[in-house]
Amino acid sequence: MLTRGLRLLPANLKLRMACVAAILVFAATLLATLATLAVAERGMKSVIGDQQYTMLASAASFMDDRIVARVAQIEALAASLPQAAAGDPAATRRVLEAQATTWKHEYLNLIVVDARGQQVVSLRSFGDDRRLDAAGRDYFERPMETGHGFMSQPILSRISNRKIVIISAPVFGAGGQRAGVLTASMDLRASGFLRQISALKPGGSGYLFLMTPDGVMIDHPDPRRLSQPIGLQASALDRAIDGFEGWTEATGLDGRPSIYAYQRLRTTGWILGARYPTEEAFAPLAQMRRIAIFGATGLALASGVLAWAVVFRLLAPLQRLRDSIRAIRHEGADIAVLHDARRDEIGELGNAFYQLMAERENAEGLRAASEKRLRLITDNLPVLIAYLDREQRFRFGNATFERWFGVTPENLVGMSIAELMGEDASRQGAASLEGAFAGHATTCQMRLLIQGAPRVLEGVYIPDLQPDGSVAGVYALKHDMTHVKEVEEQLTRLARVDTLTGLANRRSFNETLQSVLARAARHGRAPALAYLDVDHFKRINDSHGHGVGDEVLREFGERLRACVRASDTPARLSGDEFVVILEEIDSREEAEGIAAKIVAAMRAPFATGAGMLAVSASVGVALWRPGQDEDGLLAAADGALYAAKEGGRDRYVVGGRDPAA
Repeated sequence: MLTRGLRLLPANLKLRMACVAAILVFAATLLATLATLAVAERGMKSVIGDQQYTMLASAASFMDDRIVARVAQIEALAASLPQAAAGDPAATRRVLEAQATTWKHEYLNLIVVDARGQQVVSLRSFGDDRRLDAAGRDYFERPMETGHGFMSQPILSRISNRKIVIISAPVFGAGGQRAGVLTASMDLRASGFLRQISALKPGGSGYLFLMTPDGVMIDHPDPRRLSQPIGLQASALDRAIDGFEGWTEATGLDGRPSIYAYQRLRTTGWILGARYPTEEAFAPLAQMRRIAIFGATGLALASGVLAWAVVFRLLAPLQRLRDSIRAIRHEGADIAVLHDARRDEIGELGNAFYQLMAERENAEGLRAASEKRLRLITDNLPVLIAYLDREQRFRFGNATFERWFGVTPENLVGMSIAELMGEDASRQGAASLEGAFAGHATTCQMRLLIQGAPRVLEGVYIPDLQPDGSVAGVYALKHDMTHVKEVEEQLTRLARVDTLTGLANRRSFNETLQSVLARAARHGRAPALAYLDVDHFKRINDSHGHGVGDEVLREFGERLRACVRASDTPARLSGDEFVVILEEIDSREEAEGIAAKIVAAMRAPFATGAGMLAVSASVGVALWRPGQDEDGLLAAADGALYAAKEGGRDRYVVGGRDPAA
C-alpha cells in the first residue's frame, strides 16, 4: 500500500508545496499590515477634519466680531448727524464729508435717505441726476423697523458695477423718531475686510471662501468664481445650505478630493468654508503607508523565499524514498532497500512533520516581527491609540500611554478608563463611549491633568462591528488639543481688546457695563460712567498725520489707565472716544475727583514723532440712577461730555443723582 501511494505522488510535489507555503506567508503578512494601517488611517482622518473645523470656527467668530464693529461704526456716524438731517441736506453733507476723509478707503459711498426711502444726500453722484429710492430694500426697511444697524446680503452696485454690501443705521429726529436711514456701501474684497482671515488658510494649497446662505460665492481666491455657485458635489453643498456645520469630504470643480469645513456667521447667515486638498492633508499618512507597505512587502517576499527553500529541503527525504521504490521496480534493487527506506522514511516523515511545525512557528514569528514594526509606528505617533473590550477595559494601548501616564502597554491591559485617568475623565467620556458600543462612531473631549499639567484631549471612538451587527469592542484614538484650545482662548481675548491702546474694546465694554448694572441693581452700590475724548483730535490728525494721532491715542490710553482705580474699566469705543466704568461710587465728590485727575493728567505735553504736543481732554460723567439701563447711562454720559465741550473743553462735567443723597 505504501508503494502504491508513493507511486501516485507527482514529480513536482516538492515545488508545488514550497510555492504554496511561500505564497501563504507572503499574503498573511501583507494583509495584517494593510488591516492595521486601515485602522490608523481612519482615526487620523477624523483628527485632521476636526482640526480644520476648529480653525474655521475661530475664523468665523473673528469675522462676526468685525461685522458687529462695522455696523456699530455706521450707527455711531448716524448718531453724529444733525437731528434735522433728513430736512437739512447741507448740514448733513458737511458732516459726511468730514467723515469721508477718515473712511474713504473702507466705504464706496455714504447716502442719507428720508423716512420714505428717498435720497437726501449722497457723497457720490449716480450720474444723469439719478437719485436713490431705497423704499422696499432690506437695508432701508430693517433699520426703520428695528431702530438698529443692519448689513445686507451682497448686491450689484450701480456706481462701481461690483458686488457690495450695504451697512445701514437709523437716523433719529429731534423727538427720537426714526427720520431716515444712513447707508454705507462697502466692497468686501477691495476694502480689505476679508484680508485678515485669508492668512488662516489650511496647508499650502488650501484656502478659505465665503458664500451667501443660498450658496453664491462672496469671496474666493479665484476671481472667476465670485458671484457663482460654489461648485461642489450636490450633497455637500446642500448640507451646508441646509445648516450643516462641521467637516466633510467632497470633490471640487478641479476634480481634486478635498476636506471641506463649514461654519455659519451668526450676524449675517453667510457660510464660511475652508478647503484642504485631501492629497496634501494626508500626505504624511500616505508616506507612512508607503513605507509600511514597502517594508512589509519586502519582508513577506524574503520570508516566502526562505520558506520555499526550507520546505523544498524538508521534502527531500520523501523524494529519496520515491527514488528507492523506482529503483526496486525498474532496476531490480533488493527489497532490503525498501525496508530500510521504509523504516527510515517513517522516521523522516515524523521528523518532517516536526520540521513543518517548526516552520509554522517561524512564520508566526515573522508575522509578529511585522506587527512589531507596525507597533513601532503607532508607539511613536503623538496620540493615544487603544482598544477596549465589552467590559470597557483596555486590551491594547500604544507606548504613548507610558509617556503620558507612566503605565506600560503590558500593565495597561485589563485596566479601566477610571483606573488609568480618574473618575472625572471616565465621566467626561462615558456618553461617547456608550454611543460607540451602540454601534456609532463618536467624538469625545476630555480635560484632565497629565504629568501635573492641565491638558485637553480630543478623539474618536470607533466600534468594532462584527458580521452579526454586534460590537466586540471599541477602537479609541485621542490627541492633545491643548495648544489649539489655548489659541482659541487667545483669539477670544483678542476679540475683546482694542489693538491700538490695549484697553477694552466696544464689545468688552458692553458686556462689562451690563454686568456692572446688574450687580448695582442687586446690591444698591451705584456705579458711574465717564465719557471722554481728545480735544481737537481731528486737528492733530490733519496737521501731523494719522501716525502721530495713533501715538497720541496710545499715550492717552496709558494715562487713562493710570488715573482710574483697579476696579474700574477703561475702554476705547472708536476713534478718540473713550469711556470708563466707575464701580461703586459713594458720592458725587468721588466721581469729580476721578474726572479731575483724568483732565489734569492729560494736560502734560505728549511726546510724539512730531515733537511735544499740547493735548487736553473733555470728560462727561453720569451717575447711575436705579432703573437706568445701559443706553440711558451712556446717553447721560454723552450729554455731560457735550456740556463739557460747550463749556470750553479741557474740563469735566458730572451729571446725575448723587449716590450719597
